[in-house]
Amino acid sequence: MAVFDKKPANVQVVVGELVRRFNDNSKRLRLVEQKISSLESVLSGIDQTAVEQFKQAKVNSDKLNAKIDEIGTRIAKMEDDTRKLTKQMERAATKTELREIQGFIDLINPIKSNFITIQEVRKMLEELKLQLTVQKA
Repeated sequence: MAVFDKKPANVQVVVGELVRRFNDNSKRLRLVEQKISSLESVLSGIDQTAVEQFKQAKVNSDKLNAKIDEIGTRIAKMEDDTRKLTKQMERAATKTELREIQGFIDLINPIKSNFITIQEVRKMLEELKLQLTVQKA
């Protein structure tokens, strides 16, 4: 046992060196633990931020989907209204038909037409009779 045969001074030097190395390693270990703790804290913050951003993205996505649905509904309503207007336009009168109607209205319009009374017709008939009798004689 050669280790025990050495002088106590050497043992103290070795023990002192071991204690110093142990203390140095303990300091390093504490620094590493502090860095790990700091990194865990940062990662926890990043995790929370990511979760919050995911929640916000979900809310924004839901809002966007709702707006898309609303736009789809509005487009469908506009298409329906367009179909209705097209049907109404097909039933509407054309220019030619309107001109014909205007002609009929002008024909029977009492303001523009010259109508005669029954008395005027009788007078005209009597005048015709007189002309016919004068021509026969």
